Amino acid sequence: MYLKRRGKERELFELAVRLLELKAEHFFLEVMIIIMNNRIRKCPECGSKSIVTDPKHAELYCADCGMIIAENLVDLGPEWRAFDAEQASKKVRTGPAMTYRVHNKGLSTPTPISLLRTKRLRGIITRDSSEQTFSFALGEIDRMACALNLPNDIKEATSVIYRKAAKQKLIKGRSIEELVSAMLYITCRQFGVPRTLKEITEVSRMPLKKIRRTYLALLKKMEIKVAPVDPVRYIPRFCSELGLSDATREKAIVMIQEVKEMIAAKGWAPAATAAAAIYLATTLSGESVATKEIAKVAGTTPITLQNRYKELARFKLKTDNLSPHLYKGKGKSFVMAII
Repeated sequence: MYLKRRGKERELFELAVRLLELKAEHFFLEVMIIIMNNRIRKCPECGSKSIVTDPKHAELYCADCGMIIAENLVDLGPEWRAFDAEQASKKVRTGPAMTYRVHNKGLSTPTPISLLRTKRLRGIITRDSSEQTFSFALGEIDRMACALNLPNDIKEATSVIYRKAAKQKLIKGRSIEELVSAMLYITCRQFGVPRTLKEITEVSRMPLKKIRRTYLALLKKMEIKVAPVDPVRYIPRFCSELGLSDATREKAIVMIQEVKEMIAAKGWAPAATAAAAIYLATTLSGESVATKEIAKVAGTTPITLQNRYKELARFKLKTDNLSPHLYKGKGKSFVMAII
């Protein structure tokens, strides 16, 4: 009886060792596949870089000479097949990646509807008021970013700023819309995305004064530093909306680059400066665009546009050392602006 029990224990021990060896072998194969996919970039026979992975035959071969470089590769993908998104959602056993755009960072466990109806779990699953407010704020970030055609990186960074402000208790006493609008503008400034406060105000439900006030308060209390906006970033979008040529766009960019120091010294608004450069470039190139159209696209007034246009025109003549009479063929408005 004792010998039989010892024999069974011996068999179980050998079986456990064998399983460990199989797991180690499988792990080794996975590591080798990763190494081969990363290191094998050319054929050892002909030196070609056309390496093809054949999942049907589990082989790695050269497309030029046909040499089989590796075989019996292990498929690291799922063992199931899905022909549409609905089938994949039912068969997948892993959740989405962690994101800051969801109030629980996308790490919650989905609860069946049948359990939600039970009285016992209803009080546990129900969110409190702070979580509901947080979820609403993140939804507003997504709504406004989609209305402004902003990428997911902007949404993610704005959500991170809102979480930091909530930890520092800076969101109390302020409207969610004005907080989200100001944070979205801060993120656009940090990423260099050309969006003005007026454009954000159009998709927000708050006035411009409140958004600007919240923006300045967040910069001070959260100690966020943003670089001055480069007017060159606005020129391609404005020219595209106005339907101008590539030559006009390049002229406007060159003009802005020549007067960067003057713009920084005088503190001009970047959108109005870009609009003035575009108007000056259209005057020099002979394209006819109304001042009101450029001012409407840039979100500024025609008077501000004309003032910036005159100063740019004067600076253009000083740097080029030319006479106003040489620009008479460029249009009456250009000559009158200098005189």
